[in-house]
Amino acid sequence: MSIALDVMVFAIIAVTAFIGYKRGFIRYMIKMLGTIACVIVALIVSDMASGPVYNNIVAPRIESSFNGRLQDFDIAQEIRAALKEMGTDIPLDDKQFRKVLSDAGSIPAALERTLLSAGADPKNAASLKEKVESFFDKDFVREAAEAAGFDDHEGIGERLELTAGKAYDLVRAFAKDNKEGIHYLVYNILDGILTTFIRYVLFAVILIICEIILALVFRIAGVLDHLPAVSGTNRVLGLAAGVLKGVLYVGLIAAICSAVVKSDVIIDPKDFQSSHVFSLFFDFFYK
Repeated sequence: MSIALDVMVFAIIAVTAFIGYKRGFIRYMIKMLGTIACVIVALIVSDMASGPVYNNIVAPRIESSFNGRLQDFDIAQEIRAALKEMGTDIPLDDKQFRKVLSDAGSIPAALERTLLSAGADPKNAASLKEKVESFFDKDFVREAAEAAGFDDHEGIGERLELTAGKAYDLVRAFAKDNKEGIHYLVYNILDGILTTFIRYVLFAVILIICEIILALVFRIAGVLDHLPAVSGTNRVLGLAAGVLKGVLYVGLIAAICSAVVKSDVIIDPKDFQSSHVFSLFFDFFYK
């Protein structure tokens, strides 16, 4: 993939430079101003449309898919099993543990309260609280991704940042009902990630459509027909403008890739950082 990305960079710059040389500076700058206008329109429309597209089209389909995949999912059993695998046994029966997971506030604090009310040793209760806090801070996302059937659960655990409060709310929702938990997951955790992804996909599609419409308008209106013939100096300046436009296109692609990687837990940034040339653009936006 790294070679393909670098080839893409050189191909884009070469094509735009050639077009700039053929058209000349004046014609190319007029088209470039049109491109800038298309970018502005695409930014505005994609920003306005991404939320409705996610909420009305994408989210219901994801929710339906998860309802099928997680039909027999049991959050209490999954957390208990994950903690046991890490060497931590919860000395509560299923009913007590489900109540802990359903209580408001901090789940580790609720566990400690329940253990103390059941007569547990305060030191043991405090120790279990610390271990459960550590689980939610470091391992919960990875374990939840594995339980949901994601192959790259290790990578998701590293890249998805989930606050303790949201993790507790997600567990509480699943402890009440799987459908409620899936709804919370789709509309309160995945919404930010996927809305950003949709925004940039829409931006790319709208930009292409606007560029096509602009080219048709220029052709029909004959905007470029009455400009003077292209001279040698005009061609050289057009070549320079073409190189600049190619660099801007690559930068735009890198910015989109960077934003998508930052908002997406599946795509690994190393896929882009392994290239020699494209990584220079990608890292500029990703840092």
